Amino acid sequence: MSNGLVHIIGAGPGDPELITLKGLARLRESDVVFHDETVHPDVLAHARPGAEIVRIEETITENPSLLDSLNKEIVARARAGRTVAVVQEGDPFIFGLGGEIARAVRRAGIPFDIVPGITSAIAAAAYAGIPLTYRGYSSTLGFATGHTDLNKKYTDIDWARVATGVSTLVFFMGLTNLPMIVENMIAHGRDPRTPAAVVSCGTSAEQETLCGTLAELAELAKKDALHVKVPAIIIIGDVVGLRDELNWFEK
Repeated sequence: MSNGLVHIIGAGPGDPELITLKGLARLRESDVVFHDETVHPDVLAHARPGAEIVRIEETITENPSLLDSLNKEIVARARAGRTVAVVQEGDPFIFGLGGEIARAVRRAGIPFDIVPGITSAIAAAAYAGIPLTYRGYSSTLGFATGHTDLNKKYTDIDWARVATGVSTLVFFMGLTNLPMIVENMIAHGRDPRTPAAVVSCGTSAEQETLCGTLAELAELAKKDALHVKVPAIIIIGDVVGLRDELNWFEK
C-alpha cells in the first residue's frame, strides 16, 4: 500500500470565515482530521462526512511525550494510505506545532504540504484597528512568545534586542506574564510612555481591546480582569495610537 499524505493547515485566528480557500479544500478531502481544541467548530464542519476527527490536547506543547505520540498517530494513519489534515489555530509555523509535525512526517518519508493561516497577531490587530506597520510610525515588526519562564536565568528572549530592536512588537500568549514583559521591556530601554494594547479573544464576538502606556498596561489589565482574558495578544508600539481613529469592529 502506498503512503497517504499530510496537510498541515492554518485555520486562522478565531473568526471561522478567515480560513483560506485552500485550507478548506484540503480539509474537505482529508480522511482524518487532527485539530487544536481552539479551532472553531464551524471550520471543522467542513470536514468530509465520515472523516475521523481527533482533538489535539491543549497541554501537548508542555509535554514532549504527548507530541511524540501525536506524531506517531499522524504517521501511522498516513502510512495506512489515508489523507490526514492537521488543523492548527492561526498559522501552523508561528508558535504552532507545524514545524515539529512536518519534521516528523518528512523523516517518516510521508509527503506533506503546508497551508498558511492568518496568524492572530495580524488578524486581532486588524480587528482592533491597529495597523502593525504604518508610514511614519513603524517600519519594523517583531513577534515574541510571552508563554515562557521570563525569570529564568537563561532564556531565548534577548530582551535588549527585543525591547528596542523593532518599532512594533507583538507578544503571543503573554497575558499571565504581562507584568514581567512590561518590566523587562522598560528595564532594557523601551520608553515607558510607549502606547500598548492587549487584544483579547481577537476576531471573535467577544473581542475586547485595552489600551494604555507600556508602564501602566499591566495594572490596567489587572483592574479590568473581567474583560481582559485569554487568548490574548499584546501589542507595543506607536501604532497603537491609531486605534482611536481606525477602530471599526468593537462597538
